[in-house]
Amino acid sequence: MFRRLQWKLTLAYTLSTVLTALILAGIGLALLWYINFQSNWVPSLIADGLNKGVVVLVPYLEQNPPNQEALRNWLQSVTQGGYLIIHIPNEDTPDEDDTIPAQFGRVRLVAIVDSAGTVIAVTPATASAPESALELMRPSRRDTMISTAHVVVPGVPLRPQLTSASEEIFRAALQGESDPALLSTRDAEGNLVASVPIFSESGQIVGAIFVKLIFPIEQSEYLKAAVQRLILPIALAMVISGAIAGVLFGYLIAQGLTGRLRKLATAADDWSQGKFDTLARDTSGDELGQLARHLNHMAVELQGMIETRQELATLEERNRLARELHDSVKQQVFATAMQVGAARALIDQDPTASKENLAEAEQLVRQAQQELTTLIRELRPAALEGKGLATALRDCVSDWSRQSHITVEVRVRGERPLPLPLEQALFRVAQEALTNISRHSKATAVEVDLVWTGNEVMLAVSDDGQGFNPAARDGKGMGLQSMRERVEALGGRLDVTSNPGTGTRVVAHLKHV
Repeated sequence: MFRRLQWKLTLAYTLSTVLTALILAGIGLALLWYINFQSNWVPSLIADGLNKGVVVLVPYLEQNPPNQEALRNWLQSVTQGGYLIIHIPNEDTPDEDDTIPAQFGRVRLVAIVDSAGTVIAVTPATASAPESALELMRPSRRDTMISTAHVVVPGVPLRPQLTSASEEIFRAALQGESDPALLSTRDAEGNLVASVPIFSESGQIVGAIFVKLIFPIEQSEYLKAAVQRLILPIALAMVISGAIAGVLFGYLIAQGLTGRLRKLATAADDWSQGKFDTLARDTSGDELGQLARHLNHMAVELQGMIETRQELATLEERNRLARELHDSVKQQVFATAMQVGAARALIDQDPTASKENLAEAEQLVRQAQQELTTLIRELRPAALEGKGLATALRDCVSDWSRQSHITVEVRVRGERPLPLPLEQALFRVAQEALTNISRHSKATAVEVDLVWTGNEVMLAVSDDGQGFNPAARDGKGMGLQSMRERVEALGGRLDVTSNPGTGTRVVAHLKHV
């Protein structure tokens, strides 16, 4: 039981774990792409490194005029191999230096300017790019920062040679801005651009440095390398471990859930068999535990209702039998006693009259015997003997017709098996209706119809007697209330149609599966 559900839950847990791992891998790849090709984080790191590394240039710029030779030598030393590598003193470990990492990009332009923005020393990127990287570094026409009309050389202002984005951060550097985020950007071609001010010991701006780097790899190549060397191995490890964990934990979780559902199903099976003392044991505080407690409460309530209904049915049956005995047998016994007393008083004076009284008493005894036989038969319906409703009904009607001397026609259509409670209810309704006819209707003919249509069974008992006014009796008397309660207890409906002088028709409708 619930095996299929258990494996479905396990599979769903596993797939969700694997899918989560793949989504996280995709998010990681997108994050790497954004950081390296879209965000300002890398340019800000370059600007921050420049802020720390250009302190060594202050003595050269404070000279009058600035020491161009020393500045050119410094530029050559930090751009060897086409990369910008600036050594930054490490305050924690003075014997070691930090550097602006080479992977930030190849140099396209590095220029040192004075406080007015005039170029003092410059290193063009193409002068030192190795031949093996020419294809990767080949600039487009839009990438070219140095046009045929303007060449960045010492002694000329740098600002006119810059694009608008580069010119904005260069101007901020000359104005003394120190925030790396405002001193760095990406230009329209995706190059990394940074410019920082150079302050003297007294805090005066003595110059600035401008850097333009080409990212060392194309986006497609970077993404391919990231997938192959980083994302794919990590994702594969996450998928494998996630699948194993998903199967394990999914199975355990599903087993616990299906175990709780199994308890509910077992309790429901017992309840369907009338064993309402069985309870679903689930003490958890979640929705399933609450459902189990609600179902247990329902079972207890149903048990109480069934016991109450049984007690009421027993009491009702006792009252009905008492009424039947009082209305028929007791009266007949009383009449018999009267006839016997009259016969005893006349036995010496008028033997003939005494014999007539004894004969009448004998007739009354036979009637009482018939009444008792009828009551005993009602206590043990023929349906309980395995005959089936139609057969039992025919036998009952045949006996009743012989005793009451009233002609009865029985018609059965669409016969099929019924649950025992429905058979018993319909059989008792038929008995009650026939008893009322024999006692009150003065009928000469009766029709009994038992019809199955779809999921409904209908029992109709009609007579040609004197009839009555159902509204005037308010559903009481002649067993009408008893019949109606029997039918309605099973979710059915009892219809009574009668008028004085036109006979009576009692119809019971019950649903069945």
